[in-house]
Amino acid sequence: MIKLIVSDMDGTLLNSDHVISERNMEAIKFARDNGVEFLIATGRAHYEAMQPISQANLKTELICLNGAMTYDEKGNLISSINLDLEDISFISETFKKFGLDYQLYTPKCLYTESIEANMQAFIDLVLVQGHEVNIEAIKEETKERVQSGHLVEVANIDDYLNDANNPVVKIMTVSKDMELLKKVREELEINKNISVTSSGVNNIEITNAKASKGQAVKNVAKEKGISLDNTMVLGDNLNDLSMIELAKYSVAINNGNPELIKKASYISDFDNDKNGVGEMIFKLLKGENSL
Repeated sequence: MIKLIVSDMDGTLLNSDHVISERNMEAIKFARDNGVEFLIATGRAHYEAMQPISQANLKTELICLNGAMTYDEKGNLISSINLDLEDISFISETFKKFGLDYQLYTPKCLYTESIEANMQAFIDLVLVQGHEVNIEAIKEETKERVQSGHLVEVANIDDYLNDANNPVVKIMTVSKDMELLKKVREELEINKNISVTSSGVNNIEITNAKASKGQAVKNVAKEKGISLDNTMVLGDNLNDLSMIELAKYSVAINNGNPELIKKASYISDFDNDKNGVGEMIFKLLKGENSL
């Protein structure tokens, strides 16, 4: 029986226009109406995740930045796991060694040396996943994030590596050179104090090793008194792997990373543009919960 559902956002719950579809919302409501809890686990920061969530008028707990930060339905911070300064220095030097720029995720905002490059990386990720790109929508979303102060362009990102009032929680780099990313990842993984993963083939995302979606889901389920044998998780990429490996009802959206698909107990018949999350929620709840 399923008592808790946890879904990833990009490439999973959101379609390629970065919107939660009506069908997916119907499935979430169906689950909740039948006593099943639903929440989101994302690589996004809270300030990035709230735009599509608010647009869908969805109230939900949030696991953000790949498990490094968790929030209740009202947006109150429950827990936070920052990167250690020594590890931040190691990550920064590794990226510089390979000529890669990077972005800093903090509780208040995302720092980047190029908003244009940040936006292009988002577009490239959608394209590489085989979807059409709504460039105007991405531009508008970027503009809103800049105006709200949640996306900040800086001259020298190194100036923001050690701010006690706004600590670094996640670091991300983006590149079209897959072989380069592979080499960088291998070097980063030498450091066992950090977790190295990705939300798409063109990026690397790094958090404290104590932070992962899987550990966050485990903590949330324990707090709610729900077994992982009664937990359903849905994802599409490598930053979802830690929770896919934990839950009994693990679902890979069929547009997902092949490595993730191999580990999942179930594979959706539909991708994120055809309500893969919603269809799997209806299917499994009707089957496993006899609804």
